[in-house]
Amino acid sequence: MRKIKTSKISDKHYQVDMRGWVCPYPKYAVESLVKKLNNGNQMDLLVDCPSAPDDVPRVAQAMGCNVPEIIRIGGGEWKIVIIK
Repeated sequence: MRKIKTSKISDKHYQVDMRGWVCPYPKYAVESLVKKLNNGNQMDLLVDCPSAPDDVPRVAQAMGCNVPEIIRIGGGEWKIVIIK
């Protein structure tokens, strides 16, 4: 299995690049990614899976996270902002 690309933007802000991952992997990966975040931390999830802008926020919100933004960043790519 491929490795998820994670970058630390600042002390409480991370970026996770899951572009290239086939649906529905981003939906299933978000649960374990959110569990690794501390409360108050932000994760920007970069995806190109067409169902992720709908599926990922539902999973994150079910875990008690806030999803303040879903931004289309290019042809078929999105940034989903998740705050724990």
